[in-house]
Amino acid sequence: MPFLESRPDYGIDAPGIRRGLLIAGGAGLTVAVLTNLVGLPPRLALWMSALGAFIAVYGLFMGGYMTYGSRIGKLRAREVLLDLVSTLRPWTGNEMALDVGCGRGLMMVGAARRLTVGRSIGIDLWREEDQSGNSPEEARANADAEGVADRVQIDTGDARKLPYPNASFDVVMSHWVVHNLPTKADQLRALDEMFRVLRPGGVLALADIGNLADYQAHLLSKGASNLRFLDGGAEAAIMGALSGGTYRPQALLAQRP
Repeated sequence: MPFLESRPDYGIDAPGIRRGLLIAGGAGLTVAVLTNLVGLPPRLALWMSALGAFIAVYGLFMGGYMTYGSRIGKLRAREVLLDLVSTLRPWTGNEMALDVGCGRGLMMVGAARRLTVGRSIGIDLWREEDQSGNSPEEARANADAEGVADRVQIDTGDARKLPYPNASFDVVMSHWVVHNLPTKADQLRALDEMFRVLRPGGVLALADIGNLADYQAHLLSKGASNLRFLDGGAEAAIMGALSGGTYRPQALLAQRP
């Protein structure tokens, strides 16, 4: 069907973790059901059934939430974040924008939709463990699907050593990327690079699932101004509690003086 073929697909984030949660949930459900059918002692059957039910609910809920976040939630969050950029620097249509760790082009394409004569660049190392089907070809396909292929450029490179001159961009974006870097030093280096390539008055829009307080403190130490922190509200608090603090979607914006 041509309509379905033209729809953008921004993939599943952390596909291995999501798969593991869904498998665990299915296994828990199986244990909860079968425990009552195999003739175990009543007390043991009750204990096994309760444990299986808990694993089933947790795994299926968290896996389902990750599916929702990848398919629907992050598209909504993209527009909120880009709208907030305009409160610090109104979009004019001629911006140079950069999406660091662009994956299948979520933020790159979102920025390009707001441009007329500007350009939106996406850069990534294309690791499929971070996002399903992560490739330049998929990013290009999503730009085509959203009608902005003429306004995007797709590069390959490392967030810790961006191949662009100082003060090259009006807007720099990154969505759920920095936490994937292996050490805190790597993460802060990536922030330094994003800040380096911003023009004076330019805006950094950064969303991630953890470490936002560290990012905020580091950017302030680099002289960032007009910093705004989005704590994610009740949703982030609940998901942070359920994940043991490893999954708390939040965001921040900062402007280079």
